[in-house]
Amino acid sequence: MMKIALVPILLCFLIACGGRPKTSPSDVRSGPAADSPPPSDKSYKTVEIDSLDGTPIVGSLYAADKPNSPALLLLHQWQSDRHSFDDFAARMQARGFAVLAIDGRGFGESNHHANGSMLSPGRTDADVKAMLGDVEASFNYLSKQPNVDPKRVGIVGASYGSSLAIIYAVDHPSVGAVALLSPGLNYFGNMQTEPAARKYGDRDLFTIASKGDTESAEAAESFEKIGNTRYGFMILPVGSAHGTEMFKYRDKTDGPPVVEDALEFFLTTRLGLARADYK
Repeated sequence: MMKIALVPILLCFLIACGGRPKTSPSDVRSGPAADSPPPSDKSYKTVEIDSLDGTPIVGSLYAADKPNSPALLLLHQWQSDRHSFDDFAARMQARGFAVLAIDGRGFGESNHHANGSMLSPGRTDADVKAMLGDVEASFNYLSKQPNVDPKRVGIVGASYGSSLAIIYAVDHPSVGAVALLSPGLNYFGNMQTEPAARKYGDRDLFTIASKGDTESAEAAESFEKIGNTRYGFMILPVGSAHGTEMFKYRDKTDGPPVVEDALEFFLTTRLGLARADYK
């Protein structure tokens, strides 16, 4: 079933059906998991990007080998850093993407102002505005990299990173697709995402949350009610894993990585990479 019936089921699930599928993740998990590429052995390079306010933002850049390649900007969750995406970034590089994972301001190596003073994470309106400036600077930096097609750049965000992703994307039509891991409706009290999801319009959006992570599951349900047929949803049926912790989810002990497989399918199909190994 996985190699024969998967394509129409998963394509409908992710893109066309709008509502959550009646099937479980085991019914729709990515068929080629058994032959998915191992993490790339290509090394990334550490880069420093000047944000709009001059703050240096540190990232890991996984370059693309072929001209006109799609690209992904990865935004981590609170109390984390860019390395929470290491395996996924390498996997997507192996699939032909350029990938940039950044440390949000105040986390990882993005820990100082332009004048060298220490930078701590904050949640004020001014902090959120500055974070969106970081996303803009990083997105523009990635779009201008060699071999990147600037018309095919997407964003994957986790938790507060997902809020930044959709809030930024709504006003920037150059964002080709957005994937949200454990979104919230209003993180910090000043990051409202439902209005952004309603305004995002005729572009592709994919939301993943754990059933036991009630706030994120409720946000996914809210986005689902918008009724946009280009919006796809996945609710993991057990557990309360949040953000990139969902990468560990398996529907059986030796099963494939359900979340990474679904994300890969969404991103490759929506940003224009054919999956020849889907059969």
